[in-house]
Amino acid sequence: MKQLIRLTILFCACAALALTAVAGPEPLSSGKEMKQVAPAPPECDYTWTGFYIGGNAGYGWGNGDTRFHPLPDAATFGSLAPQTLDPDPSGFIGGGQIGYNWQWNKWLVLGAEADFQGTDIEGDETRSPIIGFTGTSFGPDSFLFAHERMQWFGTVRGRIGFVPMCRLLIYGTGGFAYGNVDYSAQTFYANRDEFPAKFSETNTGWTAGGGIEYAIGHHWTVRAEYLYYDLGDQGRTAAFLNSGVPVTPTIFAVHYNWETQGNIVRGGLNYKF
Repeated sequence: MKQLIRLTILFCACAALALTAVAGPEPLSSGKEMKQVAPAPPECDYTWTGFYIGGNAGYGWGNGDTRFHPLPDAATFGSLAPQTLDPDPSGFIGGGQIGYNWQWNKWLVLGAEADFQGTDIEGDETRSPIIGFTGTSFGPDSFLFAHERMQWFGTVRGRIGFVPMCRLLIYGTGGFAYGNVDYSAQTFYANRDEFPAKFSETNTGWTAGGGIEYAIGHHWTVRAEYLYYDLGDQGRTAAFLNSGVPVTPTIFAVHYNWETQGNIVRGGLNYKF
């Protein structure tokens, strides 16, 4: 009997130990629950500081409003009313850029960049017939013509941006812009009286815009960017010709004024050293 009691006590003790092992340790005697501590986010393994070089390609469209001013004035000229043509230049743009960024306090990035690219931003408009100062039409063979084409374009800009998350940069940019532009215009009558103008000019002005850039590795970044540019206006006064021969003496001429503003949307790929 005593042996049976000992075996029973031993079995109960072993069962209690087994239940304790399965159930796990007892909570702290204080009764307070353990607070779970979230793991600290990993440090960003990328810095924007450094020199970079890359390429870009995109699309540009502009405002090439061309104003026609009869001289000495509309009433005296008679056969031309003041008016404006809009060539609406547009086309491909592509080239390269080089720059430097400095990242400060993890969130702020300051930088400078220069770029240069060829363009095919071009447009023209023809209006026929010519309408005179009094509203008279000068026939279907008379016409006005305006043309504008940007051959190449470049900028030197500052950049300021912030880093909302690791490897992502959102920035604004602005500075100096320059470009070479072809201009032409014509006022042509059926009797071969004409007032032609054609020239090329390297213009200077300003640009501003912004973009977003992402680092796809420790050396490579991709970006999308928008720029607005203003290269100012150009004006020329065209002399009176008949069949290409100057008409003299004469007081008549046509003054043309071209605007040169536009927009660029482009993508880019950079290598950071």
